[in-house]
Amino acid sequence: MKGKFSLVLVLALLTACAGKEQGDLREALLAKLQDDSDLKDYKLDPGEIADCVIHDLTDDLPGFPGDPRRKQYLTAYAKFYSVKGSGDFEKVAEEYKDLFGSVKAANQAALRMTDYIMTCMGQAIERSGPKEQ
Repeated sequence: MKGKFSLVLVLALLTACAGKEQGDLREALLAKLQDDSDLKDYKLDPGEIADCVIHDLTDDLPGFPGDPRRKQYLTAYAKFYSVKGSGDFEKVAEEYKDLFGSVKAANQAALRMTDYIMTCMGQAIERSGPKEQ
């Protein structure tokens, strides 16, 4: 019985850590998505899109919830998405080159954010469209 309780406790702690890890990225996504004209045109919830992006992104990250590397990746993605200009972006890509393996790989990781956003927006548009009978 103690073994099962310990396992449940560890899983609960890992889940809590995962939620905390994702907070900064969710905030960065929401800040940008609040003003997205496509979201407004299709009347999509920025929070729903941000949650979808984070879910898809974390599914593709190495490690497991609570793994210290995941926090580094999520922090990097939050910075990528918070950057205001291309000059600042190059500084952030340089900052995270070791994490991703190179500046080019960091740039590619940042571009994947756009793929995640477009995929999640497409899914949300499909769900909000007219229902077939």
